[in-house]
Amino acid sequence: MKTQCSNNRYCAGVAIAIFASVLVGCRTTESASTSPPSTPSSIPSPAATAPQTNAAILSEIQKQPVWVKPENAQSEVPGKQGMALKVGETIRTEGEALAQVELNSGLAFRIGGDAVLTLQPNNKLYLNSGEMITWVQPGQKVPAEIVTPGGIAGIRGTTVYVKIPKNPEEGTLFFSWEGSVAVRLPDLAEEIVLESGQEILIPKAEKDIAKLRALVRQLPLEEWRKRRQTSNLMGRFSKPLPTLSKLEEVEQKLKIPPSPRDNPRQER
Repeated sequence: MKTQCSNNRYCAGVAIAIFASVLVGCRTTESASTSPPSTPSSIPSPAATAPQTNAAILSEIQKQPVWVKPENAQSEVPGKQGMALKVGETIRTEGEALAQVELNSGLAFRIGGDAVLTLQPNNKLYLNSGEMITWVQPGQKVPAEIVTPGGIAGIRGTTVYVKIPKNPEEGTLFFSWEGSVAVRLPDLAEEIVLESGQEILIPKAEKDIAKLRALVRQLPLEEWRKRRQTSNLMGRFSKPLPTLSKLEEVEQKLKIPPSPRDNPRQER
């Protein structure tokens, strides 16, 4: 009787051990099948290693000093012709210095008059001071914005001039050399459209769109010609403006008195 009992206990122990072994094996297999494969730590993620690509080139400098301040940097470095520029960098001209920048997108601009301009994403140019002329290379349509403290100009393939006077009380000037330019205030969506040869001087703190539309002015032909002849941003660079042929077309149109149908009243 004792022998039989002992044998039964032995058999039961063996059975329990076998069952436990099978159960552990099942759990191990399940864990291995559901655990995601580990990523080798030696392979860095693309976001962590991708360098910031160049967005533009400082294609020409007329007189120095021209300065470039990298994003998040504490100090400026001297600008050099042929220098690559990245989004977030700021270009500054001092005194009579002038600079031309060409973006990879087809957008380009010239700045001067103690200008401070920062390259922003999506073809946005933030002009904090000075003057600039901006254009899109002929044959291209590049949506772009010129952002200033006093107003924003949207361009679609035109040549536009913007000036922020040294005295901010004088307002911000927007002038279309050729093509349509949509101007709006920084905190308003409603636009004021300038056509070729038209300008608007937006007074500081003016918010009334009706009053601003009344300030749109068409330059007479002689004043248009004089502005072109005396413009440093036009005449002091080694090459003519790429959109010069478009400007000559505008000059021809200004010789002909516009029909009322050609200048419809803007909706208020």
